[in-house]
Amino acid sequence: MDDRGTGLGGIRPPDAIDAIDAIDAIDVTDAIDVTDEIDAIRGFSVSAGLTGLRRAVTLCGMSAAAFGRSLAVSGAIGLVGPGLGMVPRAMEGVRGLAARQRELARRWAGVEIPGPPGPLPPAPAKASGAVARYRWIMSDPQTRREYVWVLTDPVAGGLLAFLPLALVLSGVWGVFLAFFGVALSTEWDGLWYQFIPIEGQVTAVLAGVLGLLQLPLALWAAPRLVRRHALYTRAMLAPGDSELMAGRIRHLAATRSDAVDTQMAEIRRIERDLHDGAQARLVAMGMTLNAAEHLLETDPEAVRALLIEARQSSSAALRELRDLVRGIHPPVLADRGLADAVRALAMTCPVRTEVRAGLPGRPGMPVESAAYFAVSEILTNVAKHAGADRARIDLGYDRGALRITVTDDGQGGADASRGTGLRGIERRLATFDGVLAVSSPVGGPTKVTMEIPCALSSPKTTSS
Repeated sequence: MDDRGTGLGGIRPPDAIDAIDAIDAIDVTDAIDVTDEIDAIRGFSVSAGLTGLRRAVTLCGMSAAAFGRSLAVSGAIGLVGPGLGMVPRAMEGVRGLAARQRELARRWAGVEIPGPPGPLPPAPAKASGAVARYRWIMSDPQTRREYVWVLTDPVAGGLLAFLPLALVLSGVWGVFLAFFGVALSTEWDGLWYQFIPIEGQVTAVLAGVLGLLQLPLALWAAPRLVRRHALYTRAMLAPGDSELMAGRIRHLAATRSDAVDTQMAEIRRIERDLHDGAQARLVAMGMTLNAAEHLLETDPEAVRALLIEARQSSSAALRELRDLVRGIHPPVLADRGLADAVRALAMTCPVRTEVRAGLPGRPGMPVESAAYFAVSEILTNVAKHAGADRARIDLGYDRGALRITVTDDGQGGADASRGTGLRGIERRLATFDGVLAVSSPVGGPTKVTMEIPCALSSPKTTSS
C-alpha cells in the first residue's frame, strides 16, 4: 500500500529537518499574524496601512480574475454543444477562486468563511442548451451563490478593494498639483481638484495640503476596507444554516455507513483470526488430550509427550489471543494512555522518531484508539515509502480538539487521493468529525496533521 505517487522521488534538501521546524513556525506565525491584523484595525499603524494597501492591490487582482471567470462561465453557458458543455469546468474554476478568497479572508482579516457543503451537483440526464445549463447552476444553492458572487465581485469587491488605492492616487495627484497645478490650469484653460478650483498658487497649495491629508487617510482605511471586503465575501459565499444542516446530515450518513463497514470488516477479521489461529490450536489441543486419555493406562510415556504438545498448543493459542487483543485495543493504550502508546510505536519504528506530547488529560477510549491506529498507519507509510531518516510526532490539545502532527524528512509526494492508507485514516477520523490534512511537496518534507474534536478526562498515570 503505497500512499506516495509513483516516481515522485526528488532530491531531499540537506536542511530537511530544519524545514520540519519551519512548517510549525509557519503555523504559529499565521495565527500571530491574524491577531496582529485584527489589533491593527483598531488603531493606526503606518506598517499596517502599507500592508493593507498591498493587500488591496491583490484583492483588485482577484476581482479582475473574477471578471475573467464570469466571462468564462457566461461563454460556456452560451456555447453550442451537447450536455452541459464546459459549464461544470468553468464553475470548478469559480469554486477554486472562491476558495482562494476564503483563505485570504481568514489570513488577512480573521474572518472564517465555511466552504461548500458538498461537491458540484451531478449533471442531469439529457440536459442540453443554454437554459438547461443555467438551470443546473441555479439548482444548487452553493453553486448559485458562487455564480452570483463571480458576477458581482468585479464591481462590488473591486470597488471596496480600490477605495484605499483611489485615496492614494488622489493624494499624490493633489501633491503634484501643488507644484505644477498653476501651469496646468493655464494650459488646460481651468483645472479643478475635487471641490477646489486651481486658480493660483494659493489654491494649488490648498490642493496639495488636501492631497497630503488623504495619504494617512488611505493608510488608516486600507486595513479596515480589507476586513470589510472579507465580510462582504462571507455574506456572498457563506452557506445558509439549512445548507449547513443538510451537509451535516449527509456527512453523518456517510460516516455512519463507513463506521458500520469498518466495524463489520473488523469483526470479520477477528472471526478469521480466531478461526485460523486460536480456535484451530484449541481444537488440536482437545484432540491431543482425547488421545492422551485413551493412552493413559497403556502407554504413559506417549501420554507425557501428548501433554507436552498440548501445553505448547495452549501457549501458542494464548499468545495468538494476546496478539489479537493487542490489535483490537493495545494494553499499553488502555493502561498508559495515548502519549505512552505513541512512544511505544516510535520505539519500534525503523525510522528514528521523536515524540513530543502535551496532553493535559485523556480523550475517550474510542478517540484514543482511532488516533493510535492512525499514527500507526502513518508511521508504517513513513518506514515503507518515505525514505526518511527522521520523523517527529507532536500531540497536543487546543480549542476542544486533539491535534496530532507527524512530520518526516523524506522524499515527499504523499497524496491521500492516490493511497488507500491515508483514505482509510480519513474515514476512521471522519467518524469522530475529525479531519486529515497532508502537506507533502515533492522532495519533502511531509507533514500529516490530524484533528479530532473531543473532550479530555482527568489524566491517568503516564511516564514523563
